[in-house]
Amino acid sequence: MRAGAAFRAAVAQEQPLQVVGAITAYAAKMAQATGFKAVYLSGGGVAANSLGIP
Repeated sequence: MRAGAAFRAAVAQEQPLQVVGAITAYAAKMAQATGFKAVYLSGGGVAANSLGIP
């Protein structure tokens, strides 16, 4: 299933859909491993993390 279709299916199934934010790809993989169905990755968060900014 493509990513967009999987997201639409998850939104249709759960009310509300729990979405967790991650600042690195590793954190996103950990969220996926713990069972979250949706993860967002912020470009600004990734850049700030790369620069050591909290």
